[in-house]
Amino acid sequence: MFNSLDIIEITGRIVRDSWGYPGVEAEVILENGAHGRATVSLGDTGRAEKQAELVGDWLSETILFEDASDQGRIDRMLSQAAVNRGEEVGNQGVLALSMAAARAAGAGLHLPLYRYLGGTSAPVMPVPMMSMISGGGGEKGLDFQEIMIVPQGANSYSEGLRMGVEIYQTLKRLLSISGFSTSTGDGGGFEPDMKNSEEALHYLMDSFKLTGYKPGTDVLVAINADADRLYVKEDGTYCFSKESRKGGISINRAQKDMLAYYLRLADGFPICAVLNGLWKEDLEGREQMMKLLEHRTLLVSDDFAAANATIIRMEQAGTVTGALEMVEKARKAGHKVIIASDGKDTEESFLADMAAAVGADYVKSGAPCRGECISKYNELLRIEEFYRKFGRAVMEYSN
Repeated sequence: MFNSLDIIEITGRIVRDSWGYPGVEAEVILENGAHGRATVSLGDTGRAEKQAELVGDWLSETILFEDASDQGRIDRMLSQAAVNRGEEVGNQGVLALSMAAARAAGAGLHLPLYRYLGGTSAPVMPVPMMSMISGGGGEKGLDFQEIMIVPQGANSYSEGLRMGVEIYQTLKRLLSISGFSTSTGDGGGFEPDMKNSEEALHYLMDSFKLTGYKPGTDVLVAINADADRLYVKEDGTYCFSKESRKGGISINRAQKDMLAYYLRLADGFPICAVLNGLWKEDLEGREQMMKLLEHRTLLVSDDFAAANATIIRMEQAGTVTGALEMVEKARKAGHKVIIASDGKDTEESFLADMAAAVGADYVKSGAPCRGECISKYNELLRIEEFYRKFGRAVMEYSN
């Protein structure tokens, strides 16, 4: 005999992500008619058909007729099935099914996803970390992956988001009148061809002031260095190729130079966080960076080592249960929690519900523009509105 929350039908299909690359979407239908769907970007076109087929056929058989509300069991079964199947099963299909099952279970219990995942108490709303200037792997722009803003002075999530939108639009006009391109990169940040990160930070400070906000009081800055991409194993230095091109000299920074560089940036600008500041295997350097900066800056990693904040991505966690366990581990370590999306994304808003459910300190979903970014920010607006509408205590703003 079926439980009303038993899974009776699963569909896998190919959809498109923010770059037009394939994504896999899983749709789960329960005995009581509730349904949920979730999408994960694939990126690699060669695996799209296989992932959709696995979700719709082989993986679906693993959890068909199981109770969708038993998330731990669902995720264990999916993970074990993927291990048994071997390399042909990618993480994306498992994650899409895990999220779809959670969404269906919430719907079956007449609960919004964030309340299903986190309980009925009013959540702590996350501070948005919004991308403003992008760099990274492109030919132009900055060597750092991105520079973000953090609306420290906001009294609510919605006010913080509004501040980010205002600064983003002001920065766009400022870059345009200064002769820089306002084309955008991964995550929606602008890609001006500037000489170095200091110049980009100065433009950000000007945009704060022109918008009417005080740097260091109303708005702070976060840097996503993505140092693994800069690191050259052969000589143990970090290659700043774009800065080298603009300056006409080769700029390769050793570990001690990187530490001095971050210290200089922190002295000159209101930097509240550095993400992946050094090569992930350089634990000695990361520990030195902690000693230098932990009293004034969040040092963020995804491996819990030599850091005081942890960034958690659904794609990295692999399942809903995996993400919840990572949050618990970070909290036990005394870390701040950042729930983040990947660069190539879809309009899927699960990340927003997860951030609210676990009371994440920050949410990182790109710039305050483009549908795949705004879908998360807008979902958090709806969550904030829900608690205000029903007379709950004003939600704490985690800053």
